[in-house]
Amino acid sequence: MTQHKQIQRLVLTLAVSFSLLCSVRAAEPVKPDASQLEFFEQHIRPVLIEKCADCHSGDADAESTLAVHSRAALMKGGDYGPAILPGNAQQSLLFQSIQRTHKALKMPPDAEEKLKPETIAHFKRWIDGGAPWPAEKPKPLPTSQKNKAQKLTTSHWCFLPRTTVAPPAVNNPQWSASPIDRFVYARLQKENLKPVDLAPRRTLIRRATFDLTGLPPTPQEVKEFRNDTASDQTAFAKVIDRLLASPAYGERWGRHWLNVARYADTQGDVGDFPIPGAYLYRNWVIDAFNADLPYDQFLKAQLAGDILAEREADPKQAQQLKIATGFIALSRRFGNTRYEDQNLTIDDTIDTVGRGIMGVTLKCARCHDHKFDPMLATDYYGLYGIFESTLYPSMGASNQPSPTQLVSAENDPDSQQKIDEYWDLLSYYQHQIRNHFRPWLKPTLEEYKEVTAQIEAAKKAGNPTDKLELRRQKLLATHKGKFRELMLHGLPWLKAEKARMVKEPPAEMLYAVIDGKPHHSRLHRRGNPENPGDIVPRQFINVISNSKPEIDKTESGREELADWLTAPAHPLTARVIVNRLWYHHFGQGLVKTVDNFGVLGDTPSHPQLLDYLAGQLIEQQWSLKALHRQIMLSRVYRLDSRDLTENMNRDPDNVYLWQHSRRRLDAESIRDALLSVSGELDREQGGPHPFIPWHKKGYSLNRPFHEDFPTKKRSVYLMTQRLYKHPFLGRFNGPETNETSGTRDSSHLPTQALYLMNAPLLPELAAAFGKRIQQAAATEESQIIQAYQLAFCRNPTAAELSEAAQFLEYYREELKTERSDKDTKTNQIAWAGLAKVLLTSNEFFFID
Repeated sequence: MTQHKQIQRLVLTLAVSFSLLCSVRAAEPVKPDASQLEFFEQHIRPVLIEKCADCHSGDADAESTLAVHSRAALMKGGDYGPAILPGNAQQSLLFQSIQRTHKALKMPPDAEEKLKPETIAHFKRWIDGGAPWPAEKPKPLPTSQKNKAQKLTTSHWCFLPRTTVAPPAVNNPQWSASPIDRFVYARLQKENLKPVDLAPRRTLIRRATFDLTGLPPTPQEVKEFRNDTASDQTAFAKVIDRLLASPAYGERWGRHWLNVARYADTQGDVGDFPIPGAYLYRNWVIDAFNADLPYDQFLKAQLAGDILAEREADPKQAQQLKIATGFIALSRRFGNTRYEDQNLTIDDTIDTVGRGIMGVTLKCARCHDHKFDPMLATDYYGLYGIFESTLYPSMGASNQPSPTQLVSAENDPDSQQKIDEYWDLLSYYQHQIRNHFRPWLKPTLEEYKEVTAQIEAAKKAGNPTDKLELRRQKLLATHKGKFRELMLHGLPWLKAEKARMVKEPPAEMLYAVIDGKPHHSRLHRRGNPENPGDIVPRQFINVISNSKPEIDKTESGREELADWLTAPAHPLTARVIVNRLWYHHFGQGLVKTVDNFGVLGDTPSHPQLLDYLAGQLIEQQWSLKALHRQIMLSRVYRLDSRDLTENMNRDPDNVYLWQHSRRRLDAESIRDALLSVSGELDREQGGPHPFIPWHKKGYSLNRPFHEDFPTKKRSVYLMTQRLYKHPFLGRFNGPETNETSGTRDSSHLPTQALYLMNAPLLPELAAAFGKRIQQAAATEESQIIQAYQLAFCRNPTAAELSEAAQFLEYYREELKTERSDKDTKTNQIAWAGLAKVLLTSNEFFFID
């Protein structure tokens, strides 16, 4: 063998060995983090149970040798080999089979039951991420119906009652004025961490203004705060009170809640039908924050506003209570037909109530008893019955494009009945119009015309028409009588009658919910509504409830649920909202997993502080503005963001709050700040979007709704779609619209910079910013100073002032060379160039 061939063989052997080693290592399970496990429980395990487990159970008499009950079973595989290759979805048989690209394996076998593209994408993400699978430990959870009546117990902190604890004593006068500071400083001492000094006033007002309003402070506001001769604490308190009183506060913090409520202006079904009335709920949320509506009342209105409205004497207030139920009404829709997949819509509601309000993953109990948290499938279906007893509205669907079950804005049962009858009749007419040309209907229509003509001829001849009339009535009753008007009056009459009805609705209608027929739900075996189990009484979470709830048999139970969630003794509700406020003020929660306090979530970094603040919220009548003041006036909030090397080594993630973490602005604040400093921001509250009326446009899987309505209003008022990201917000980690989400990613990508430089928005706003600066001051030096004050809330340094002046001069000279006519717009173009530099700088995009 030649030396060359020996080398080739050695290289090949090493390559094969390395490939095998990588495969083995990829197959080795690594300890997954909480987010991976939550993703698995929400998106992978339910599909394996519902779609695969019947045939792939691992039992001796199963239809296939492949089992899907564990990661090891999938790794072992079946007749064709391993089902998954962790880290490589494209080469995994499981992924190939659900994609239906494998020659022999196509799962599910029935093509009509193939998985949705988003579900397939979930499996790709899961396998490429190493196929993380939780290590299941036996739990003393009851499984028999007899045991399920027993009371569950747990030692996990979040399900236990809050503790009443006094702030610890500290030996530092600077850290002893505020109870919050005493908790934090005691922990810093325990961890041997030294806090940094306080932030300067310029940093503080910029931080606080973005935190509370999502906008930058004006140069005048910065000047007034910096020149205030009062103590730092007193001067800053004035700033906080001013910001909390601003309408911008509700817009900022309303947006945070809309993230939790997974707000969108479209339904999310395959056509993503628009919801013209969704904006009313959005504005209700904003107004509620501005009015400092107590948080317990805020929740009650969203869960049971329609029930509360029946007891409200003020018609306007009653209407607002109904609008608040948009929290439920805006649950995501699925499929081609109205209410075809209603179980998934209710699942979305339960998930939002669970993670959004209580910080627990309820939907993990849809297919089975929760694998980690002390919650049963009966807990899930106890809640399911409450929402299944609720009527959800619809703006239509691909196969049924007319709306239905919209709610009367009036407190009048007759008005609601007229609305229901109105939509039933419109839907009835719409069905005839949409199907008048069907081949299966054509023979009936032609025969009806012939019989009608025969009747008319017989009448003229004086002949009997009894038999012919009997035949005509039978034809009118064919297809269950659903084409009676088409035969009697013809297509033009139907279209005209539909047009008349559209212009003459019987009453004002809202996209809200009301009670339907109250009933208990059946458990869905393996989460499949077509495989019902025992009836489960409407109830709450067993491990938290002291007793079975007494639910009014004439109502859904949503009011009782709201009362239970907002009871002062509830262990989760106050803790969760306190943690949400803390997250938005500090960049991370006291519980890092903001939406999951359960076993798979993180434990609190300062558990006693969390319970203290939850107690304070309740003592202060659930006032969120009072909680903001308490947090922001603490010393820990006012710390600088500079680093200390010794602290970075011990606590690189700033878990113990020795500094204030530097953060990138979120998507909405970036856009709003650009509009604000350029002088282009429209501060008026947003209204309805210019959707095409439902009767003039239909949507489907092949023609889904997709629009972008340009506006210079604040980002919270942008039209938000479920199926498509906004062109600006989507590039900067904008809102998640398909599920509740209390946190945001913060990516830093080259594509973001490229988008800013090439999209039309930034050049337009840079030109406006430059024009504003030129008009604001007389000299170029004062103009540059004004530009820095607007963009960064500070004056430029001497070096920056010189560099900016040189930039403008160089830019003007270059333009004069290119423009032979010495255009007078040269200076304006140069200023737009400098404005673009300032508006895309790191300092503009980050808050310290």
